[in-house]
Amino acid sequence: MSYDRYLSQIFGYIGLKYGSPTLSSIMSNLSPAFTFVLAFIFRMEKVRLQSYTSQEKIIGTLVSISGAIIATVYSGPTLLSTSMNTDWIIGGILLAGQYFLIAFALVAQAKILVEYSVDLIVVLVFSISGLFVAGLAALIMARDLEAWKLRLDVVLATILYMGFSSGFFNVVVQIWVLRLKGPVYVAMFKPLTIVIAVFMGVTILGDSLHLGSVVGGIIITIGFYGVVWGKAKEDHEGALFTQATTDPLLKPHINALEHGS
Repeated sequence: MSYDRYLSQIFGYIGLKYGSPTLSSIMSNLSPAFTFVLAFIFRMEKVRLQSYTSQEKIIGTLVSISGAIIATVYSGPTLLSTSMNTDWIIGGILLAGQYFLIAFALVAQAKILVEYSVDLIVVLVFSISGLFVAGLAALIMARDLEAWKLRLDVVLATILYMGFSSGFFNVVVQIWVLRLKGPVYVAMFKPLTIVIAVFMGVTILGDSLHLGSVVGGIIITIGFYGVVWGKAKEDHEGALFTQATTDPLLKPHINALEHGS
C-alpha cells in the first residue's frame, strides 16, 4: 500500500507539471468509480444487475470514465486566456493513474481491515511504512545535500501548507463532518474542488480553461454522483433490512409474513 501511495503522489506531481490543477481536480472525481471497479474485482462489492442501485453504480462508473477520456483527449477551444502550453494527454493519463492507485490502496486497506480489525495499528503501520518508502526514494533520487536544506522560501511555505492543510486540517474537518452528517454529505461537496481549482488556477497561476475540461468535468461529476448515490441507497436499504430483522418489535410481523408465505 505504501508503494501505491508513493507512486500515486509521483504520478500526481508529474501530472500537474504536464496538465493543470483544474485537470487534477477533475480526475480526482474518478476515485469512487475506480474504487467500485476494484472492489468488484476483489469480490468486496456485489453487483446485482437486476438491482437499480447496482445499475446506478455501473452507469455512474461508465459515465465517469467517459468524462475522463473527454477531458484528457479533447482539449477544445480555450475559454479563458493563458500563457501556459500543457500536454493534456500525458497529464490526464498520469493524473488518472494517480487516483487509480489511491483507489487500489483504499481497497487493499479495507481488505486488510477485514482480516485485522485493529484500525489504529493498521494506520500506524501504514504511515510508518509510507514514511520509510518515501524517505528511501528521496535518498536515492535527491543525492545533492543542498536539496535537503530548508530555506525561508516558497518551497518551505508549500511544505508547511501541505502538511497543515492535507495532513491535519483536511482530515480533522472530514472526520468531524462525517460524524455529524455522514459520508454522503461529505462526498456531495467534492466536485467543488473543480470550481476552486479553476478560479485559483486562472487568477493566480495564469492557467487555461479549455472546453474539453468543462465538458469532461461535468460528465465526471454526473457519474460521480451516480456512483455515490447508488452506494448510499444500497447501504440505506441494507441498514433497513438489518433493522427489520433484528428489531424485537418487528419480529412478530416478520414471522407472520414468513408463515403466511
